[in-house]
Amino acid sequence: MRKIISWGGFIVLLLSIILAVSCGTTPRDVKSKLAEWRKGVWISGDGTYTIYTDHHYFVVSYEGDSTAPNLYCGASQIAFNNKGTARKQVIRLRQNPGASMYSFKELARQSDTSETPLFYDSSLFKPGTCNIKDGIIYDAVTEVTAEYILLSTCNGDREKIYSTGISVYLPASGGEFYSYRIEKF
Repeated sequence: MRKIISWGGFIVLLLSIILAVSCGTTPRDVKSKLAEWRKGVWISGDGTYTIYTDHHYFVVSYEGDSTAPNLYCGASQIAFNNKGTARKQVIRLRQNPGASMYSFKELARQSDTSETPLFYDSSLFKPGTCNIKDGIIYDAVTEVTAEYILLSTCNGDREKIYSTGISVYLPASGGEFYSYRIEKF
């Protein structure tokens, strides 16, 4: 009987196939990791609190002082997916120093006990970038390891979310901005 391929060649071929498949797909548990690693109360900067739940996140930020306030308050719906996070802001209050207050509100209430669900199209996640369609922001998974998930957000920025409760925002212009989960749900 004639040998078509040696054991060494077979192993190299098998490893090549496994590597090609694993590099081209997103792990199936990214959705649960994103939800688990995100949920809780986060603190960053000099007065920014962010609270993530299964389906929402809320941001309250105050910097400056009463003569030059820098205020931001927002409420958003969020959905975790193996390809990233889909988010849609429903309330925003913003005041930059020296400017008037800007506000935005989209009715999300469906009845006294429910809200309009966040419907999103998972085909709109674009690897390596964020995508915005119909007011929904699609932050795409760029890299996944056992320790962190790297998301591509808007304007070329990225965010690295660690399993340990640390998040690092990486603006395209440079620098690093850390957030720390101070309470886990």
